[in-house]
Amino acid sequence: MPHDAPSTPGLGEAASTPPQGDPSLLPPTNRWLTIPNAVTLLRLLVCVPVTVWFIAQPDLQIAAAISLAVFGATDWIDGALARRLGQVSRVGEILDPVSDRVGIVLIGVALATFGYLPWIVVVTIAVCDLALGTIGLTRMSRVLGGHVNFVGKLRTAVLMAAMPLHLLSFAPLVPDEPLRMITFWALMAGTVLHVVAAGVYAARYLTASTPDPRPPAQHPAS
Repeated sequence: MPHDAPSTPGLGEAASTPPQGDPSLLPPTNRWLTIPNAVTLLRLLVCVPVTVWFIAQPDLQIAAAISLAVFGATDWIDGALARRLGQVSRVGEILDPVSDRVGIVLIGVALATFGYLPWIVVVTIAVCDLALGTIGLTRMSRVLGGHVNFVGKLRTAVLMAAMPLHLLSFAPLVPDEPLRMITFWALMAGTVLHVVAAGVYAARYLTASTPDPRPPAQHPAS
């Protein structure tokens, strides 16, 4: 008996099945409805308001610190999912950093308002993000073509670890020292790294060359 011919995958199946190889090596796509992007939106629309609400309540510092830690963890989770599932997208490349920056500033404002964080930290971060965002809007092609640098990764790791631990030091059941002093200086270091990272990104956006979309001129043969 003849063997059945292998079936040809449909359009939906082909779109959801990555080619052979490492999915993390796939180029970014124009898709926006992906699992990593959903995680990013949940971080911004759920984790941020819940964290701010906990911060505003007296004696809920532990719950606020846990919620803030979840906010920081989802920043790693969505990127890991995008690479693992081969779902790196142009929308995610913009949505993820915007979600991070907006979330950190909003949570920082809440922390400073209720006396958990120095205003200088929040103002410095907000001013750097506003300036970098303004530059990025005028250099969008260069923003999409860039990658996260080491200083940016270190900055995010320091701030995401120091903020919930510093908040935790204000909980009634947690000894405040030496945790508060250590995390305070970690926040200062993270703020300095934030300024340095913003400067590096700004220099990249302003100086990187944009590829010329026009085809090269054809010269007649001599």
